[in-house]
Amino acid sequence: MNDANRVLHAAGLRLPLAGFVLDLGGDELRDASGQSVELRPQAFQVLRFLALNAGKVVSKDELHAAVWSGLIVTDDSLVQAVGDLRRALGDTEHRVVKTVPRRGYTLVADAVAAPAEVAIAPQRGGAGSVDPSPVGAVAATPPRRARSLRLRVLAALLGALSLAGVLVGALVWRDTGTTARPSAASGQRMPDRPSIAILAFRDPSGDAAGRLLARGVAEDLVAELARNVDLRVVSTSSSFSFAGRDVPPAEIGLRLRSRYLIDGTVRRDDQVLRVGVEMIDSQDGHIVWSAQHVADSANLPATRDTLVRRIAGSLHSKLRLSEERRALARPPKTLDVYAMTLRAIALKHQFRPQAAREARQLLEQAIAIDPEYAPAWLYLGMLNGLDSLLRLTGEWHPGRYREMLAQSQRAIQLDPQLPAAYVGLAVVHLHGGRQFSAALAAAQRCVELGPSDADCLMMLSIVQSRIGQAETAMQNMDKALDLSPIPPVYMNSPHALALWVNRRLDEAVRVADDCIEKAPRELGCRRLRMLALAELGRLDEARQEAAWILAQLPTVTSAWFVDMYADDANSLRARATAAALAAGIPPAPPAPTGR
Repeated sequence: MNDANRVLHAAGLRLPLAGFVLDLGGDELRDASGQSVELRPQAFQVLRFLALNAGKVVSKDELHAAVWSGLIVTDDSLVQAVGDLRRALGDTEHRVVKTVPRRGYTLVADAVAAPAEVAIAPQRGGAGSVDPSPVGAVAATPPRRARSLRLRVLAALLGALSLAGVLVGALVWRDTGTTARPSAASGQRMPDRPSIAILAFRDPSGDAAGRLLARGVAEDLVAELARNVDLRVVSTSSSFSFAGRDVPPAEIGLRLRSRYLIDGTVRRDDQVLRVGVEMIDSQDGHIVWSAQHVADSANLPATRDTLVRRIAGSLHSKLRLSEERRALARPPKTLDVYAMTLRAIALKHQFRPQAAREARQLLEQAIAIDPEYAPAWLYLGMLNGLDSLLRLTGEWHPGRYREMLAQSQRAIQLDPQLPAAYVGLAVVHLHGGRQFSAALAAAQRCVELGPSDADCLMMLSIVQSRIGQAETAMQNMDKALDLSPIPPVYMNSPHALALWVNRRLDEAVRVADDCIEKAPRELGCRRLRMLALAELGRLDEARQEAAWILAQLPTVTSAWFVDMYADDANSLRARATAAALAAGIPPAPPAPTGR
């Protein structure tokens, strides 16, 4: 906590603001009833800065410096923060926080109460207490010069400083030589997304036209990656400044506050465009991933766009996997909320009962430390939905659908722009509640937010497969695989599903074989392998697979295979029933009949 925040905490300064109370000391916004309004830290800091400069046009640069000091962020972060605080204030028509085109933002001066209404006294009564001045509806102040208002608020702040000085002096006198210790949760609020910096790409030939093309590809890559809101992408104005300079990766990463650096070359040979890309871990300089892309450049704009999307998706997928592996390599006792969540994701992908239990414990611990960390909530809901489907631990089942749904919805409440939150929601709707329409809507929203996120496309393919949209399911699965040239094991089951739905049975068996080799307990791959083998007439192999499934789930019947698909996907349900029975899965018990 910096000195200014200590002062405000000590002084308890609060500003009535458009029917709310802006508690500058407690770092919270309260509604008319005194209840805290949920607002992410960055959005609150934007609101604080605008309120203390009410009536003045505050530039984007000023807000970046005040809220993200020392960090490299794009304008998207500011736009999202302003959107968050407008939603919190109910400012749908932008009457309180106004956008000034090409300049910045302003908080309307009349929205802030006159200084006589500002309480400058230490807080009393706890988090829910507010000052006795009217809060429910701030009296409309007559028009006055914004400068006068700011001066009086400044005077109030100076009074707060004086009071804070007395308080700090008393504390020092009473506790000289004692080092204050942070609370259990301090320092645990993790960076909300990994950071990546794209360096200026180079043309090995060194000619001017080639340099322009190379830099253009890098700029396009920055723009494409920035569409994924779960990444923090350093602006080109910062990352390109190292072009032509012999600066070690460790120094570049430190100065850009980005662990991962992307370097590359672009060369055009007549009608062929060649792009080489490397992802570098700046902390130790090793190359995490590299790839070469070659395409016909007869239509250069279209070729360039296609390559950029493919490279962006591959980088996005590889970055996520690298972060998960790092978390698994660290001993649990050293983990913070961020690493706990990454470790839980990696454990979730192992499809083992004990791994699922450990992942759940890590996510619950992360939420206990930081209840407002959206990724922990979303992966908890997703894990429980998968447990319900795959019956890994027996602890979660469709009867707990409402609990899973609440976990996923909590993640979306905290970060409605996070693509993975909609993957989690789709998983819960699909596997916990058989809500196929809701699952489809969630998966489509995920693709809207993360157009080059392979997981979003994979989830959309899963839902489309389950409702019988075979062709589009395969198309989206192919796109997901194109973005993940070396797919993680959790993509094998959706791939096998799309192939089976499209009657590409030999390919479905091959993909399932590869999946089972990597993750022998992945029940989805076992199930799809059995179905494909039965339809191919390889009944001995299908029965062996069925025996393995029955050993894990002794009470399973053909109904479990059929219920994977929507009620109106008649062809798929009939195929699943026939294949399961042919493999030796017991038939579903007859439905009860009324008297």
